[in-house]
Amino acid sequence: MELSHDTELLAIYREELESRTSALLEGARALARGPVSNASDLFRDAHTIKGSSRVMGFEALGEAGQALEFAWRGIADGTRKPTPELAAQLLAVTEQLLPVFEADPVGGSVEMRAAVADLSGTSVEPPQPQTNPPPPPPPPDRTHIPVEDQTIEAAPPALSDLGGLVSALEQGLIGTATRVETTKLYRLINRAAETRLDAEALADAVRALRLAAGNPREIASLAARWEEAVHAMGEAVNDLQTRAVELVSSRFGEITATFEQFSHYLARRTGKEVRLEVTGADVEVDRQILEHLREPLRHLIVNAVDHGIEPSAERVKAGKPASGRVTVRAAVSDAQLHITVQDDGRGVDWQAVRSAALARGLDPELTDADLSRLLFSPGFSTVHEPTELSGDGRGLALSAELAEKLRGGISIESTPGKGTTVMLGLPVSWAFQDAVLLRSVGRAWGIPAAAVTTTFPVAGADVRPTKDRMELVYQGRRIPIGSFGAAIGAGVTEHTGEVVVLATRSGPVAVTVPEVLGRREVAVKSLGPVLAGDGPLIGAAVLGGGELVVMVDPNKIADQVKELPVPPEHRPKVLVVDDSKGVRQLVASVLSSQGFDPFVARHADEAIERLAADSFDALVVDFKMPGPDGVELVQAVRRRDANIPVVMVSAVATSEDQARAWEAGVDAYLDKADLRQGLLVSTLSSLLAMRSGVTR
Repeated sequence: MELSHDTELLAIYREELESRTSALLEGARALARGPVSNASDLFRDAHTIKGSSRVMGFEALGEAGQALEFAWRGIADGTRKPTPELAAQLLAVTEQLLPVFEADPVGGSVEMRAAVADLSGTSVEPPQPQTNPPPPPPPPDRTHIPVEDQTIEAAPPALSDLGGLVSALEQGLIGTATRVETTKLYRLINRAAETRLDAEALADAVRALRLAAGNPREIASLAARWEEAVHAMGEAVNDLQTRAVELVSSRFGEITATFEQFSHYLARRTGKEVRLEVTGADVEVDRQILEHLREPLRHLIVNAVDHGIEPSAERVKAGKPASGRVTVRAAVSDAQLHITVQDDGRGVDWQAVRSAALARGLDPELTDADLSRLLFSPGFSTVHEPTELSGDGRGLALSAELAEKLRGGISIESTPGKGTTVMLGLPVSWAFQDAVLLRSVGRAWGIPAAAVTTTFPVAGADVRPTKDRMELVYQGRRIPIGSFGAAIGAGVTEHTGEVVVLATRSGPVAVTVPEVLGRREVAVKSLGPVLAGDGPLIGAAVLGGGELVVMVDPNKIADQVKELPVPPEHRPKVLVVDDSKGVRQLVASVLSSQGFDPFVARHADEAIERLAADSFDALVVDFKMPGPDGVELVQAVRRRDANIPVVMVSAVATSEDQARAWEAGVDAYLDKADLRQGLLVSTLSSLLAMRSGVTR
């Protein structure tokens, strides 16, 4: 079916044509009165009419749009003089647009052909009689759009090498067909036409800039146009991406419409009273992700009703309402889809989980955080006799598999007698994903943003050793922490500057990295068979400039962090550099009493001599000293050793001084008043613990 025969598309096209024509008519009339300031906007209107008309197969209107486009572009860039005669020619063509659309948008009219020829400066060719034209060639084996059923079929999967690392891209979750709203499709087509216009304007500006060499004033003017074109093109590309994602998005409510009925069925089967609440039904989600959510969410509801919600009599005895409540929530924030399934039931029976773990021969001293990982394991269940509803260990496992497949995160929180919440963090779009980028072991890495809870400087971390591993005190809980480099198996020692807390299927964990680069939206490619197996690498993305970012699986990173051993016990050697004898003695005494082995130096030169003669685990450096100050000392130290932790202290440094210190490479900056509050010891302990962890 031709696009021009689709009534809905015709209505959209007409609305667009009327709007753009109205603007062009007003512009032509204004031009007749004098210069106009919006020629670039009118150029865009004409360009859109040209592009959309050709998409619809309306050749006559497409030619008229092209003539108007060239004329308004000439006015905008100054190559065509805005005269009353030109205004009259523009008006003559524009006035024919709507009448021709109604009469014959393909062949046009004599009046339109004459007006277009007059505006373009060409002769009018008489219309050629149409004989039976040969049938059009068959379309290539690529994307096609049958509008009557509003389906877009995806093109065959592309191949991309990415510098020899990435093999054939897998289709992943993308199916063979996706239904879209034709309104959204047509708006995307229009926006694509405008983007092409922006690209042409940018190309024109570049050509003009090349020709203007040697004329500073003209170069400055062209540079401003170039900047404007680049900005417009950037906005257009972002808008195109947003509209493209909208084409394959659907309401969250599409998969939850039957959940209430399903909960009634579960209530009858279990003999319980249950109310289901769904919020966020209007949240737009990539349809490919949405379809894969349906079954895991149903299993989570089963878990909530069968395992979580108590019988009415038990709830009343515990002071709760007789009817239990299960809530399914969906929300989008920071380009991430957050889904929670929460019940107000009895909570997870950790003792039952521990018993099931012991029956499997696992460590009897596993913490609740370790046990939560087991809940997401396939086949793990605390039910001794499986029923038709539960006991096969699939409920949480399906959700964990989904989170891993979509490069998201999953976690569980449970309070005895209060209930349980399972939280899924997923990308809103399968094609584009937000990632937190970091630098470690000399290259860029990416972690799906949905799995990143927070990041903060390592100097503010409270890290403590346990019998089996290092742990971070975070929000009142102790969670495993280790070096990112160690977790990916790099096995190298590196300076650590920031902590990244991850939400994973086995609970929260933290990793230390030299630098967090920020958050970026990336198009992730699967690595296919190149990295098949149990490793933490899951994909790759290319940043601007061609830099490759390797994406890692937060769940597998968490598994590795939990296995990193505690660094061996020793008294860290700390060099204290301060020109005040009293401060040196005070700091050395405090450090010695807290398990450190302190050494002292009176100034920067003496410190350099000591560093050359011996090795130290950390430095405590005063800012103000005679001769080279603390910043200059740190700069010299960093040229020799990029990894040794350095803490700078000062009582008089300004914000500019502090900025110099951070730029020189200090790991922490403390006021001398902080020394009396014990912050130096805790800061050094954290920095040394992080540095020790990277080698294991």
